[in-house]
Amino acid sequence: MKLSTRGEYGLRAMLYLAMQQRDGDELLQASEIAEAQDIPSHYLKQILSRLRAAGLVKSSRGPQGGHGLGRDPAHIPIGEIITVLEGPLTSVDAILDLPCHIRVGPQHCVIKEFLVEVKTEVERILNGRTLADLAARQGVIVEDKILIQPRIMRPPGSR
Repeated sequence: MKLSTRGEYGLRAMLYLAMQQRDGDELLQASEIAEAQDIPSHYLKQILSRLRAAGLVKSSRGPQGGHGLGRDPAHIPIGEIITVLEGPLTSVDAILDLPCHIRVGPQHCVIKEFLVEVKTEVERILNGRTLADLAARQGVIVEDKILIQPRIMRPPGSR
């Protein structure tokens, strides 16, 4: 799975909307979302447009207008957000369509079997978590001051 800035910014915007939502009727200005999440405003507008077309975001124009979640965050799988913004969750489908030249024949391909397993697990993880799950966890991370340090950001030799 590859996540571009469009996908990352879209997730950040959706998470921000979920965390700011009180009773479901709040609408936030795109400029507020862009500033809070450090997203270029022109790019955010394009992202919000895609999310709105998919029903994940609702928008209203005018002085009281803005953007809000189109559905309850508990009913918005992370995989759906990423699919709307990035396309398919994995890019193995094209490989799975190619003929396999393993000696025992194309119907018995361990590589395809493995890639199907990867695809299934990625989809299970991304569709098994909702926007509400991420918003709740983000609240805990902030409240407990948990430092998230991905392996690529750790100094060499540390675990």
